[in-house]
Amino acid sequence: MNRRPGMERRIIVGTDGSDHGSEAIRWAITETRARGARLEILLVRPRGNLLAPPPPGRHPSRNGRPMTGEVAKICEQLAADIVIEASVRTGDPASELLAAAHGADLLVLGAHSEGPFGRPVFGRVSAACVRHATCPIVLVTMKAAHRFSPSAP
Repeated sequence: MNRRPGMERRIIVGTDGSDHGSEAIRWAITETRARGARLEILLVRPRGNLLAPPPPGRHPSRNGRPMTGEVAKICEQLAADIVIEASVRTGDPASELLAAAHGADLLVLGAHSEGPFGRPVFGRVSAACVRHATCPIVLVTMKAAHRFSPSAP
């Protein structure tokens, strides 16, 4: 994360309200604190699904309120006193995340599941972000979220 003096570092974390997204937020908060950066948390709702109930395991959010509560809870657990901007957008998740990450120092995403042989399986959004991002990406799996935390010795 090389920056010119006076330029603020930015870390973007994408979430969909799932437990995997919460682990990505947790990892990103710890990394943000370690780097002295500003964290932007982005929840993207696909266009056309505004009235549909959220998929199982995902938390609904309206105007970012539940997401903000979850972020505050994680910050309290981690004793993190950092600048966080949380927002909700509607559109293609990959496109919105890539646009938000343009010029950022890091994009953090949660990996949703593990396939055969314990290997992570990345969805369409993660795969598109890996292919097209203009900044480094961290994909946080549930197993690695705690083991490889930036604050781990």
